[in-house]
Order: sequence, then C-alpha cells, then structure tokens
Amino acid sequence: MPSMNLQKIVTGQYVELPKMLDARERRQFVQQKLLSEHQLPLISFTLNIVGPIKVFPLAVRTFEEGLSMIRTQCMAWKLPIIEEKRIEDITGYEAFLVIDSDARTVKEILCRLEERTPLGRLFDLDVLSPDGTKISRTDFHMPPRKCLLCNQDAFVCSRSRTHSVDKILTRECEIMEDYFHHQYAHQISSLAMASLLYEVAATPKPGLVDRDNSGSHKDMDFYTFQSSAVSLNQFFEEFTLCGIKNHERSCEDIFALIRPIGIQAEAVMKQATNGVNTHKGMIFSLGIFCCALGYLYGNDIPYTEASFRDTCRQMTAHILDDFQGITLETAKTHGERLYARYGITGIRGEAADGYPTVFKTALPVFRQYRNEGLSANDAGVLTLLHIIAGSVDTNIIARSDYETFRKVQAQIQSMLNSGIDTRDFIAEIRTLDQEFIKMNISPGGSADMLALTYFVASL
Repeated sequence: MPSMNLQKIVTGQYVELPKMLDARERRQFVQQKLLSEHQLPLISFTLNIVGPIKVFPLAVRTFEEGLSMIRTQCMAWKLPIIEEKRIEDITGYEAFLVIDSDARTVKEILCRLEERTPLGRLFDLDVLSPDGTKISRTDFHMPPRKCLLCNQDAFVCSRSRTHSVDKILTRECEIMEDYFHHQYAHQISSLAMASLLYEVAATPKPGLVDRDNSGSHKDMDFYTFQSSAVSLNQFFEEFTLCGIKNHERSCEDIFALIRPIGIQAEAVMKQATNGVNTHKGMIFSLGIFCCALGYLYGNDIPYTEASFRDTCRQMTAHILDDFQGITLETAKTHGERLYARYGITGIRGEAADGYPTVFKTALPVFRQYRNEGLSANDAGVLTLLHIIAGSVDTNIIARSDYETFRKVQAQIQSMLNSGIDTRDFIAEIRTLDQEFIKMNISPGGSADMLALTYFVASL
C-alpha cells in the first residue's frame, strides 16, 4: 500500500493560534449558555485533529459519522436530546447536545462508544453536568487515553512533544481512512452475500436448487447454499478492500492480487458445504465485481454502469489468453473443449466483455418487472428465463450436450414469446422444473448471472 500523501488529503484553510483561542472561548460561551437555559447535562463534541488545518473532507466525514453515532447511542439508551446546536468553522466542526438524563450515565455510555469504534480515538467528547462540572473518564476507573503512536499516556506525549505533527496527523488520517474503507467494504460484502441468498431463494427455478426442491442436484439443497453464502461473506469484504488499497495500481495487477483470495474462499466454501461446489463461479465473478467497486471507491470515481463495466474489462483484459493455441486434442478442461469445438468462451468471455449478459440482457428486464410491481422473487424467476434464452449456459452443456442446450433455449424463448400472464408463467416454470429434473438439466451458469443481477440492481 502506498504511503499516505497528506498534502492531497489534508486540504483546507490554515488556522492561526489566535483563531483557535477565540474558538475555545466561543465553545465555553455556548456551553454555559445551553447549561443555563436547560439546567441539564450537555455533550460537547469535536475532533482531536493536530496541525493548522482542522477542516478537510475526511475530517468532516468523520465528524458527521461521530455525531451520528452519538445520536444513535442516545436513542438506544433512551436519552432524550432536548436541543442540538452545531458550529461549522475553519477551527473545526463542533456539536452541542442537551440531554435529559444523568450526566454520569451519559458519560459512561459515551466512554463505551469511544472504546467500541476505532474513530473514538479521534473524538473529543466532553460531558458537562448542569453546574458546568466536566465528568472525567477517571470517574469510572477508566485508564487515560493512550498516544496514537506509542503506548504512553497521550497527555505525556503531547506535553513533551514526543512525536512530530506530521506523524500524528498521518496516523489520524490512517485511522479515518481505514474506518471508512472497511465500512464500505462491509456494505459491499453484505450486498454480495444477499445476492447469493436472493438467488437460491428465488422460486421456482427450473432444474435449480430453490425453496421447493433441489432441482437436478442430489448433493446439495437450499441449506447448503445458505451455508456457502455465509461462509463467503468475509472474502467479499477482502476483495473490495483489495481494490481500495491497491487503487493506484493497474487493474490487471489488482486482478492478479485477488486470485489468492479466491483460492482461499473456495477452500472455505468447500469446508462449509462438505466438499460441494456451490459458488465457485460466483467467487470468480463477485470477486471481480467487489474488487472493481473497491477500485472505483479508492479512486473517487462515481459508480456508473459504464465505469464499472470498463473496470471489469480492464481487470480481465488478458483472461482469454488462456485459450490461445487450444485444440480439441490439447484441451484439458470442459471450458477448453467448448472453446475448441464451438468457440464458446464461457465466464471468461463474460468477464472480458464487462458481463453483457447481466447489463444488456438481465438487468433491463429485471428492472422492468420490478417497475411493473412484481416481487423480487417473481422478477428474478422471470429474468432467469431471459438469461437462459439469451446466453450460453455452459453448465447445461456440461450436464447434457450442446444440442440439448439449444433445444432448451428454443423452448424457453417460445415461452417468453407467448405473452402469458405472470401467474400462469410461474405455473409453467414449475412444470418446466420437473422436466429439467427428469432430464438432469441444471442452468447453473444462468443462476450465477441472476445472482449478479440481484447484486448490481442493489447498488
């Protein structure tokens, strides 16, 4: 990970000492005014940011996050906020909250908040009793705050100026960035896991595991997929963080970096499923998706379908090189044989082209169905039919043959062209499910595309 560039991150107005002293006097005046008006405990909140620049985007974001945490804690512990006042100045953002509760109770709760979140190290949270007395951490036998850079008490290092301002500020920015990076990665990983759960829950799906049955599969069921999805959650977060932390590197380089994560994810998945391959394809594709989103986030590039697809293409620019020189005689895998015989590139081709099946075929119809009022389940089930009809499902070919796959495509396209009512459609899909089970057909590749559609639709 490259070293932090403070000049790029800490941008804003310099604040001279007299201005800071004026801000301190103003803060004391506001505190006394609110205490006098309400005769209730007061929370005074700002950030401990060293250096002459107190307000910059990362600090503002941290302040807002901290204030949100304070409000949440007050709500959770039923501490009524009687009045809230904030000051936005170049000397630093400040918030004042009048609380209808006992001052010691408020302080104890906020001390727990400071200990719970990494950002707490940067919070300057004072709790004043109605008479203006400041409640201290030591009143609860809590140790004094430690230095951000060593294990000494913070006030000792501060008094002796043990560390340079740049070193302290760098550490403060690292804490803030790391918090928000993990927050974003967690959000993306949750969406990824949810997309897997939505896909397996979508019912009925012809030949696939759903809430009704196990489709054409005898080695897995609905609960196998749930266990698998949960086991992968941590790796989706790792994929995203990899894109964030390596955002200054080339997309191709980052793609190489996520391969070890994918290998570990597959091993953990098989542990969770007793060796059953439930989500190998999704580890590959969602790994790319999560990493691409992390890359965009790390480079402050707004998410659009165009920017996202372009990033996926750049990451997998050379992925089709694996097929160079492959013939029927030299082909070793099912994918290589399909390429040698039919020119089918499978999931590699999807990735190299920015997943056109998701963005060109599935997503538009899924959104249309949702706009028409269909549930996420029914919209997903019907979207699956469009995916099967409009793409090459190598899983169907692997379990049967190419001719069978083409017949399946024609059959489903005929269903879609019939224009029957949605409720009748669902009934027909259940009939189709029984046919697929008898013929051992499973459109697993299309199911993966449906899961990716659920994921992208949630962004």
